Amino acid sequence: MKIAILESIIMPAGHEVEFDRILVDELNNQGHEPVMLVPENFPFKIKYNAKVNYLEGGEVVTYAGANKFQKLWLSVKRESRRRKWFNSAYKKSSENNYDAIIIPTATYRYLRAILDTDLKNSKIPVYIIFHGINPQEKANFVKQAKRCERYPNIHLKVITLRNDFANDGLKNVDLIVPPVFKPQDLPVDKNLTYTEPLTLGFFGQYRREKNVRFFLDAFKRAKFTVPVKLIMQGATARTEDSEEFEKIISEYRDVPGIEFWHKNLIGEEWQKALLGVDVIIAPYAAERYRYHWSAMLFTAIGFYKPILQSPEMNPEVLQAYNVGEAVALDSVDAFTKQLETFVNSYPEKHGQYKQGLIEANEAYSHENLIKNFLSKVKKQRIF
Repeated sequence: MKIAILESIIMPAGHEVEFDRILVDELNNQGHEPVMLVPENFPFKIKYNAKVNYLEGGEVVTYAGANKFQKLWLSVKRESRRRKWFNSAYKKSSENNYDAIIIPTATYRYLRAILDTDLKNSKIPVYIIFHGINPQEKANFVKQAKRCERYPNIHLKVITLRNDFANDGLKNVDLIVPPVFKPQDLPVDKNLTYTEPLTLGFFGQYRREKNVRFFLDAFKRAKFTVPVKLIMQGATARTEDSEEFEKIISEYRDVPGIEFWHKNLIGEEWQKALLGVDVIIAPYAAERYRYHWSAMLFTAIGFYKPILQSPEMNPEVLQAYNVGEAVALDSVDAFTKQLETFVNSYPEKHGQYKQGLIEANEAYSHENLIKNFLSKVKKQRIF
């Protein structure tokens, strides 16, 4: 089947780019024909293994470098162009014999826009994907979702691990589990083994508001019974963040077992870094991870790496699969004890983590994600 992926978000890298790649690669794996359906002059950041079809209606509108007042005008311009793109997608779907359209990253504003366009009357399934719904956005989402119910080919997919819509009576919303992120260029070793030193990896962008010292103090105090190495990576975008991270490096450079990386990790270098550690550390205490799936958690699963994480980070995963441990971040003392327990018990427990990772990768597979969409396409063609 020919499946169009309607993308209008420009991102240099990260979640949206990788999610689109998952869709393209798995559609190809299952014998389908993915097509990237994008605005004119769309600046692709990576090369997808898919044909490209350009929408009418103008180029993507970005807020880069705009001030407050310019953003107001640009937001109006973006909404106008989005409606033009959706009308163009409706036209091109019949011209090119698409079997379905996937809009990979949406907000309730997309629904409001679709209802103003011909796309609402699409003769083929249109799957609109939401990467979690924040509580403050739920009312708007529910309102627009109910407005879409009268249009049988508009299907809303919320990627989530929890059901926050049980009492809302929505008939056109499916809840689907997230897919894992897998390395694209390097092989994965699924056979977890214990080697010394046990290498912990703390990866991500560093900002001054992140309490990195909390974790480093715990590592410094911990009494490990096995050799341990910590790789602490910090990617910094602003001068003040870079200066602060260098200050942290100078403060902790004499702590045995810590190796600092002050640099960005992109593409194959990022994959190699993750595959080179035994355990991924992600103590990110953010409430939004209860509603949005954590890219780092699902990267750890896809790379077959046990994870030591904050309790807010998609707690449903650890409840279902033994892929790591959640740690309380109430105090350095409590975190230190949990870090000690996790590390010191790893030689005996890594086999359990291996089995949990195998099970989680099966549950959150790319294959299941695509089958979730295409099952309804097939049903529609039968009837």
